[in-house]
Amino acid sequence: MRKRYRLHLQGREHLDRWLVSYADYMTLIFALFVVLYSVAIVNKEEYRAVIEGMTQAFNQAPRSDGLLEGRGNSLLDNPVSAAPSLLESQASASPSHAPITGTPVSQDGTALAQIDMQIQESMGALVDAGVVKLAQDDNWLTVELSSGLLFNSGSAFLGSNAAPVLDTLSGILKPVDNYVRVRGYTDNQPINNEIFRSNWTLSAARAEAVLNALVGKGVAPGRLAYEAYGEFSPFVDNGTEQGRLQNRKVVVAISRFAWVPPAPVKPLTVAPVQDAPQSVDSEKIRVIALPGGGIRITTRQD
Repeated sequence: MRKRYRLHLQGREHLDRWLVSYADYMTLIFALFVVLYSVAIVNKEEYRAVIEGMTQAFNQAPRSDGLLEGRGNSLLDNPVSAAPSLLESQASASPSHAPITGTPVSQDGTALAQIDMQIQESMGALVDAGVVKLAQDDNWLTVELSSGLLFNSGSAFLGSNAAPVLDTLSGILKPVDNYVRVRGYTDNQPINNEIFRSNWTLSAARAEAVLNALVGKGVAPGRLAYEAYGEFSPFVDNGTEQGRLQNRKVVVAISRFAWVPPAPVKPLTVAPVQDAPQSVDSEKIRVIALPGGGIRITTRQD
């Protein structure tokens, strides 16, 4: 009877142990919700400051107030219509009228209409003869120079007729601050000699020759770049001799945007290297025997 009562008491001692585990579980759940609540608290003002800073750094207009307001499903307001498809862009945009790329732009340069008027006044006879053609859109003023006016057939060396034309053109371009792109084009007749392996290399060499001539006449080189299209961007059909003649040209494209000289890079300041700590003289190190067989190492001399 006494043994049975003892076993009964031992069984009752373990009935309330689940409360310990339950208390631990509730503590962990409480800690989890505290962490989730702290993560959910977002400082929207700081996010706006970050977005504005990135927008200013990349010279882009702000797209929206941000994703935190729940006003869109993506970073772009209209990601589908923001850019045309690849096929549409290839079909509708030609190299002569494409917006300037590869260089950050922030302000307009000299008005294209003003530059166009100066070229018309200075090269009116060449324009009337058809060897110089002018075209203008929202982003570019293009001056098309017939290859026969500048080069001999199959050559990239400037001929005698090129000097007065480029002198006049450089005199107009030198005082303005617009970007300038020199573009070379050829017809589709194959070329393969000891100098040029393809029409592509020929168009590149001709564009480079015109660019170097403009630089030599005082146009700032930072504003200039040349592009080569070879036979792959014809202006008209190459099926006739007249069409091939019109496709052999160098185009001086003047952008509406101004060239801004890059800001000088500040030199990096390097902190002086601190002297390495001097090693302790081995003669000042003392080894003291302690009672009981131990030792003490010290540099104190007292």
